[in-house]
Amino acid sequence: MKILTFISPSHENTSALIKALHSLFSASIKNTGSNPYGIAFPAIQSDTVGQLISVYCPEEVDVILTYPNILSLLSKKKVSCAEIKSISNIKPTYYRAFIRDRKLERGAPIQAMKRMMSSDKENKEQLAKALIGRYFQSPLPQINLSSQSNQRVFTLNIGVQDSHIPSNQEVFSFNSYGLSSYKNPMYLPVECME
Repeated sequence: MKILTFISPSHENTSALIKALHSLFSASIKNTGSNPYGIAFPAIQSDTVGQLISVYCPEEVDVILTYPNILSLLSKKKVSCAEIKSISNIKPTYYRAFIRDRKLERGAPIQAMKRMMSSDKENKEQLAKALIGRYFQSPLPQINLSSQSNQRVFTLNIGVQDSHIPSNQEVFSFNSYGLSSYKNPMYLPVECME
């Protein structure tokens, strides 16, 4: 397994990179039924995913670097590839699963307003305020995206789960964003960032 690390100089370019990777990962799921590519955020903090995005992939790193959407971002210098290294060269300090937290997406302002309008409850306004309040109090880093199919704006909330032992799966499988689920976390090795 190899690790490909991209540097994204702005939040806008982080979103563009995630969209491009999502396109590749979705194609993988459509063609093979699974996505072996996972993403990690080596510089994640409590309020931001940081400007580094790593892609864990089976040996074929070229699949990512030559994918048209990624190639376009690289050629326009919106992102750069910082390094490619083998996972066998890493001395992990711990293992981390990066998880899509879908519960908070329900509280995003646009989704909360739609839910309020379609609700038949008398307390629609209180329901919307509670959902939106929970969304803005989120301790999770977020990436703003728009759906390629219907252009709906949504927020990808990134949760983490740490472990001192690696995943016992022989084959890694991630969702179409390269993230794990709480039910099936894929623990990736993390080096200490200095």
